[in-house]
Amino acid sequence: MLMLAPLLACALWPAQAHADSDAEEALPRVVIPAQRDAEWHSYRHAYKAARFFAPYLKTRPLIQAHLQIRPNRPELPLDGLEVQLAGETVNMTLPVDAIGRLTLPMLKQAFDEDAVLRLNRQKGHYHFSGRYSIREREDGVYDGASLRAACEQLLSAQRESGYRLRLIGRKCAGVKFVYAASGPVPEVLHKDAAGALTPLAVERGYPFENPTMGTYQVAIYRFADWPVQGEVLARGKPLAVGTLYD
Repeated sequence: MLMLAPLLACALWPAQAHADSDAEEALPRVVIPAQRDAEWHSYRHAYKAARFFAPYLKTRPLIQAHLQIRPNRPELPLDGLEVQLAGETVNMTLPVDAIGRLTLPMLKQAFDEDAVLRLNRQKGHYHFSGRYSIREREDGVYDGASLRAACEQLLSAQRESGYRLRLIGRKCAGVKFVYAASGPVPEVLHKDAAGALTPLAVERGYPFENPTMGTYQVAIYRFADWPVQGEVLARGKPLAVGTLYD
């Protein structure tokens, strides 16, 4: 996602930081590189940006925000990523989920020490950004009305926090249940008021609003195709739940 407005937002949602490497260049190593070679980001900038965005989440309980590791080329893998928070006394490993997101700990000590967020990949292959998404449910049951409300919450949060010009004329059309690109076809079903189950179509698609993350298996729940009085049943937990705009 590209943040267009506030200075603090830009700190966490920077524009593409590094030019794409040559298509024939080898994929980055999985091992943790030397500190001087690692991709990194300022913890202070990330901390300030997280504080800036917190109010937009406070009144929108159905959505969340993460620090996002984005590949500079869509084909670069996201598996095995880790971020080390390193300062004078602070040193901890932050887990990264399967779609490149992590939760930033809000630590005054790390802020005061001007700590860095260091990725276990060499410079030039990935960059730090940010991500709004719909909260995943552990039980896999998503109420149709709640999915509609979640999409509206996310769209309004984007607009109010700096995306307004980019989203002029856009409206919520549905949500996307995102699964790994390889592996079994996910089973995501619609359950109507009478209890009848209908599988949602699964296709190759982008997990969020642009192609920077590559393609995944995506089950589309388009609002116009289903009544509000129903549920979506995800038989396997999705990597993420994204929005679909028209």
